Parts: sequence; structure tokens; C-alpha cells
Amino acid sequence: MVVHGDCYPSLRGLSLLQKVWRRIAAFIQTNDRAYLHRTNHFNGAPQRLGEVQSDIRGYVSELLSKALNKGSLDSTINKEDKEKLLEGLKGWGVLDTSYRYVKSHETGKHRGYSVYPGGGLMPDAKPSTPIPMDKLLDSGMWSDIYTNYTVHVHQPTMFQPVGGMGKIGDAFTRECREMITFNAKVTKINQDETGVTIDYVDSNSPDSEAKTVRADWCICTIPLSILTQIDINVSAPMKQAMAAVPYDSSYKVGLEFKRRFWEEDEWIYGGITYTDMPISQISYPSQDMFSSGSGVLLGAYGFGEASYKFNSLTPKERINAALAYGKQIHPQYTKEFRSGTSVAWHRIPWSLGCYGIWSESSREQYYETLCEIDHRIVLAGEHCSHIPAWQEARYYPVWMLPNAYIKRPRNLDS
Repeated sequence: MVVHGDCYPSLRGLSLLQKVWRRIAAFIQTNDRAYLHRTNHFNGAPQRLGEVQSDIRGYVSELLSKALNKGSLDSTINKEDKEKLLEGLKGWGVLDTSYRYVKSHETGKHRGYSVYPGGGLMPDAKPSTPIPMDKLLDSGMWSDIYTNYTVHVHQPTMFQPVGGMGKIGDAFTRECREMITFNAKVTKINQDETGVTIDYVDSNSPDSEAKTVRADWCICTIPLSILTQIDINVSAPMKQAMAAVPYDSSYKVGLEFKRRFWEEDEWIYGGITYTDMPISQISYPSQDMFSSGSGVLLGAYGFGEASYKFNSLTPKERINAALAYGKQIHPQYTKEFRSGTSVAWHRIPWSLGCYGIWSESSREQYYETLCEIDHRIVLAGEHCSHIPAWQEARYYPVWMLPNAYIKRPRNLDS
């Protein structure tokens, strides 16, 4: 079971949802009716995910069956297991009696039909035609399968709060409102032998008089991209660890349309389409299915290089770019578009990036130091986890504080 949005798959994530936001809904991550798309292949026409997956299974099964029947693997498998494997490949890959993956009514049951089965005097069912293996390999779509559909963080069943992942923050606000100071921009963090002092200003009035709050301890959730620019007196090793984590860039574009054409015209109910265009993906809503009126989908979501171009655009320009790319997959975009919105994390002043990037070497050198209690200050956030970018990662360091507390705090002068 997986908690969608930015929550990592675990019982902790589900427990968190149940405690702070009791209304939970399923999120459809994988839908065989969604598309895989390559701009320069298949004349730019998107291919159904389920059809691509069926064809990959079929061709791999056929090739492995040929190798087995030729005796190429006799040195690694005995006769009995060879017969079992051949039988399994025939069923798994939907092969014919000659162990070939070819168009048939059996393949239609798996990859779908060009004319679907009906009743009465409706036309007879016609199985769809498999994509030729060379064209499938040349397209590179296989990479979408193992990158996005076979990783455990995307395995169904996935969940989300009703109303979206932002509802988790709303729930914390509801429960902790009296403890929260809103619009507080931290300018300095100073710790001594008896406590921690925080200086801050009203972010809506940055030239206003600075205010101060003091406590025995400080759990600091400020992203490292911001924290490294704040006056904070932590140990030298901690400062080195904070500076060792750069932040990745990311963007999203949300698009509202006059009608849910992806459902009405293309039978897509939830799931994600992946493309090699800069928009990277189109995610279809898992809620309000079959409803009339407008609908909203995620029209673009990219990281790293794919996001650099979008980061340099204005919000309106990002929306226009997402529409221009997206209509190559869904021609209905132009006629049905109503409104849009966008965000580029690199340009958000309180984050300056989407999430912390760790390499194996930097994690080995700095991670433990970053997660330790530094005298009276401890950091918490996705950057203090092995699952960067996921929302649940922001809570793990807090959950682990009792264990960290029993360790000797790092001395200010060390």
C-alpha cells in the first residue's frame, strides 16, 4: 500500500493520514489505458501502456523460448525445469503453439482489441495489432516501464487525502494553530548552553522590527537551501554537512478543461501518461470520475534538465508551453482548455528548490552528521532521510528524535 503525492509507501504514512486527515481516497498511479509517448516514433501517436507492456512480455517470451528450444541454456537448466519454463512463457507471453508472439484472439484478450467484443448484431471482435519488436525497441518506451511502473514506491494500491496532499498541512494547522506563528521569516538562530533564540520578521513586512522567541530546543525544518543562508551557530561539521546537499529543480502545471475528455473520448480513468517531451508526464485525476462539467489534470511535472526551461518562464508562459506540448497527445487541449496554474520550486523564496540531492559519497560523508542533535538544534525534513522529495520523509526525523536524544549532543565548539 502506498500513500500518494509526496508520502512514501509505508504503514507510517498510512497511520499519519488516518490520524491527521481521516478521509482517504485511492490514487490511481497505473492505468493500462494511459499512454506512453515518443515524439519521433509512431508518427508522434501515443501508445497505450497496456499494449506496450503486453508486447514486451510477448517478445521477451518468444526470444527466451527460442533460446530454450535451441538448447542454448541447457547448461544452466535441467530438462524438467526447461519444460516448466517453456509452458510458463507460452502463457505469460501469450505465444502460439510454435512459441511465436503474433496477433490472435488470445493476444487481444491481453493487449486489447481494435474492435471490442459486443453482442447482438454488433461487429465481430478484432484483436489489436502488436507493435513490431524493432520499432518498440527503437522507441525506448521500455525505459518508461522499469523507471515508473516497476519501482516499489509506485506500486498499487496507492492513497491520498480527499482534497489532495495539501490537506495534511491543513490538518496540522487545524490541530496546532495556537502553536504556529504565520508568515515568520527566520533571520537568525543562536544556541547557547541553556537554550535557543530565534530572530524573525513578518514576511509580509520585511522592514518591520525583528521579533525574538526562545526555547530549550530547536527542531529546524527549514530547507538546507535556505538554512545555509541564515546566521546559525552550529558546529563546523554540521555546517559542512548542511552545505553539502544541493537542491534539485522541479515544476508542475495544472490545467483545467471544460470537460473530462480523457474519460469521455479515450476511456482514461486515472493513471499517468509519460512522454519524452519537456512536460514529462500527464496525470489524470482519480477523483470525481464520470462527473459532468470541468475537470483538472496535471499537465506537466518535470525534474532536473526537464525543468530548467520551465523555471525561466512566467506562470502564464508555462501554461502555454504545457498546452502546446500536451495537445500532441490530446488534440482536445486547444478546444477544451479553460484555465491553468503553475509552480516552479526553484523560484519559491522559502525553498529555492524541490528536494535535497544526495550522492552515495556525500551521504556516506555527511548524512549521519546532518541527522545528529547539534547541541540544542536538530534538523528535520526530507533532506534528513533516505527518501528525498517524499512528504513522509519530512516526518521521519521527528519520529526518530527520542532515539537521537539519548546520544551525546555535539558540542558547540567541536
